[in-house]
Amino acid sequence: MGWLTRIQSLALVSILCDRAISTSQDPIPRGDSTYYGNGTYPGQKGPGYDYTSFEPNQTIRADAVIEMFRFAWHGYYTYAFPHDDLEPVNNSFTDSRNGWGAAAVDGLDTAIIMEQEDIVNIILDHIPTIDFTKTGTPQPTVVSLFETNIRYIGGLLSSYDLLKGPFSHLDVDDDNVDKLLEQCKTLADSLKFAFDTPSGIPVNSVHLNNLTFSTRGVMEDGTRTAGLAELGTLVLEWQHLSDLTNDSTYAELAQKAESYFLDPSTELWPGLTGGNFSVETGEILDAYGGWTSGNDSAYEYLIKMYVYDPERFEEYGDRWTEAADSTIAHLLSSPSSRPDLTMAGSFAGQAAQNYSEQLACFIGGSFILGSTALDKPEYLDYGLKFSEFCANGYRYAKSGIGPIVYSWNLTELSWPEYANQSALYNVSGWFIDDNTAFFNGQAPEAIESWYYAYQVTGNQYWRDVAWAYTLAQNRTERVGSGFSSVNNVLQADGNGTENFMASFMFAEVLKYQYLIQLPEEKKGIWDVEYAPDGVGKGGNVNFFVYNTEAHPFRVTAKQPI
Repeated sequence: MGWLTRIQSLALVSILCDRAISTSQDPIPRGDSTYYGNGTYPGQKGPGYDYTSFEPNQTIRADAVIEMFRFAWHGYYTYAFPHDDLEPVNNSFTDSRNGWGAAAVDGLDTAIIMEQEDIVNIILDHIPTIDFTKTGTPQPTVVSLFETNIRYIGGLLSSYDLLKGPFSHLDVDDDNVDKLLEQCKTLADSLKFAFDTPSGIPVNSVHLNNLTFSTRGVMEDGTRTAGLAELGTLVLEWQHLSDLTNDSTYAELAQKAESYFLDPSTELWPGLTGGNFSVETGEILDAYGGWTSGNDSAYEYLIKMYVYDPERFEEYGDRWTEAADSTIAHLLSSPSSRPDLTMAGSFAGQAAQNYSEQLACFIGGSFILGSTALDKPEYLDYGLKFSEFCANGYRYAKSGIGPIVYSWNLTELSWPEYANQSALYNVSGWFIDDNTAFFNGQAPEAIESWYYAYQVTGNQYWRDVAWAYTLAQNRTERVGSGFSSVNNVLQADGNGTENFMASFMFAEVLKYQYLIQLPEEKKGIWDVEYAPDGVGKGGNVNFFVYNTEAHPFRVTAKQPI
């Protein structure tokens, strides 16, 4: 019996036994209980895809994702906990993120939202035991401020918000819930020294054990640098920590770093800057950028800070609008073979590049969020186009797993090393312009955008696009005791797997896969673009805003938008 058949059987038993997931005890209304199932709809079948045979019951789909989570957790807990990462092929572990149990902390809020109380309590019991003043590895390791912030600080804050709010009905130790905020504060206090630089831009790579800076990010002339995403992906977490603790210090540190992006030394177009900053002066040192790696989440956080509190952070909304408008004006293009597709490319100087990445697939969700938060419907159309570009990427990769890079650059395609991808480009509109980059698999950015698209449009198509990805992951990535990325997305079987399950498989991928498939009556205020009257009916509002690792924070807006 295959994995899905087993899940469907178990889910059917649960339905017959009327086992319902508990609803929120939050006083904010949840909306009606209309069933938005997988009936026939326009676009259910098209060139390169056919979703008509997909499981129509949304409860079964959601339960299937829970099964994936529990399967992955069992492997991690059995062979890796309390280390950071599971190596599922040989049932071993690594400590890639400081040795504090990254998968557990990163995955806690997903377990909360799925209401897996046994897992929640295991993680809650673990967190008070972590010593966040030093790394938990046998030998001291270099700590990434960026990664520690989005995974650990983000995970602790979101779990605190959820357990103090809409999931306060879960049977957990209240003292352990309080410890989440205490431990978060301890970790942030341990990291404050990273901001002790001439400009206030933090050094990203630090030695926590002796409070010194790593040599990573130092140029040949001795200039210390910080990437745009490194300095621009702190403000949401550190502001929220300040708001919860009534200690403005954290927000002030992050806001100072952010100021060099809000008021940059140079910009290519309004809102769009280079991606490398001097830690000494705050000066921008290059003219390369876009919504791609190294820059991505800095743009993401502009609109999310506005959603978090539009009165306090109106400037962030203005800067996001400038970046979005400049993107529309200067960076959009369509592949010559697929004029029906549109994507935002990167830039080198003021020259747009016909290139994007898996990491940039979040851009659809960002524009969709901007459309509702700023009441600018024109952004929704672009957000859906960007979301479709990435859906198309998954569709035409034979594994069902989208590529890590996308190119529609005809000059590169003419080079001999890419000649074997001409046929792919002719039907898909993209090819992989790096012969060392055929791997991928545990990527959350595309499904993040599909989730936003579904929440606003109510179109079942986006659920089915996400379900196709879920099926592909189970077919190609489910290996040993967990999940791991495939070696070649262009081969139907993925050509084998790597041996590493990332913490964001718990934190992002499975959370988004679960939330997009949930029946309407099980949705709640923790959803992005919450729809009180039902998805696709307008009136979307955000009571929570998700950080770049999919950790939801309760907004402080007096009137959530």
